[in-house]
Amino acid sequence: MREGQKKEGKGAVGRRWWLVLCAIAGVALILLGNGDWFSAKRQTDAATTDASVDPLAAYTTLTEQKIATLIGSVQGVDRVTVVVTLEGDFTYVYATDTERSERDGVLEEQTQYVTVGSGSNEETVLLTRRYPRVCGIGIVCQGGGDAMVRREILSLLSATYGLPTNQIYITEAK
Repeated sequence: MREGQKKEGKGAVGRRWWLVLCAIAGVALILLGNGDWFSAKRQTDAATTDASVDPLAAYTTLTEQKIATLIGSVQGVDRVTVVVTLEGDFTYVYATDTERSERDGVLEEQTQYVTVGSGSNEETVLLTRRYPRVCGIGIVCQGGGDAMVRREILSLLSATYGLPTNQIYITEAK
C-alpha cells in the first residue's frame, strides 16, 4: 500500500505544480495584456486596416504621398508634411440601356442598367470609376517660409491639380 500512497502523493504534487504554473502564466498574460506597447500596436494595426479597407482613405494617403514626393524635389524644401481635402467620394458610372417609345404623341424613356450573369451572379457593368477632386492642400515644410519657394510650390500644385492658389496653403515647419 505504501507504494500506492507514494504514487498518489507524486500525482498530487504534479497537479499542484501544474496549477501553480497555470496561475503564473495567467497573471503574466493579464499584466502583459495591459501594456502600452500592445495598445500602440493595436492602434497601428487598426489604422492600417482602415486604409486597406476604405478605398477613399487609401486614395487620400496615396495622393498626400505623391504631393509630398513632388514638393520634396523642389529646391529649398525639406521635411514635408501634406494634408489633402477631397470633394465627395468615388463616382461609379455603369452601363445603361435606354428604350424610347412614343404613345399618343408623348415620348417615353425607360432606362435600365446593363447586367451580366444571371440569378445570384448577376452584376451591373461598370464603365468607369471617377476619382474625387482635390479641393484643398495644406503643406508644412522646411523652406515654406521663403517667398520664392512658396511661389514655386503654389505654381507647381496649381498646374498639377488645377487648383486656384487660394486653395493651397504653405507654411514653414518648426
